Amino acid sequence: MNVLRLSIPPVPRFAQTARSALSMFAGFHRLPKQDEENLVFALGEAVANAIQHAATDAAIEIKFNMYGDSIVAKVRDRGQGFTPPAGSVSLPSLFAEAGRGFAIMQRCTDFLDVASKPGSGTIVTFGRYRREPTERAPAS
Repeated sequence: MNVLRLSIPPVPRFAQTARSALSMFAGFHRLPKQDEENLVFALGEAVANAIQHAATDAAIEIKFNMYGDSIVAKVRDRGQGFTPPAGSVSLPSLFAEAGRGFAIMQRCTDFLDVASKPGSGTIVTFGRYRREPTERAPAS
């Protein structure tokens, strides 16, 4: 199983379904626990952004792939889109109520790409490179 696809409604309670699926996928591929945890955290941010900002009832499409030494996640919404940030994103001030999602995703992943256009939805692609072989047992 090198690919796993999900489709979830843009409802917060379904974010856990996506995080659990990524965790099982990572376990199946014997990713180190730290890589799994970072990816699951980044996925949570990407899904939360899609739910909060897409402003549509259309399903959020999620795909996980193993490509050799890397695991890649793609989160796609068909919402209103936006002009994505360019380059590295800094964390906002400690007192800011929002604006941490992309900065957190950058810190949890080895690569991150955001493709969006106003009116066309958003695709967030991110992943990590395999750090080391692991003795982790496959998920059952």
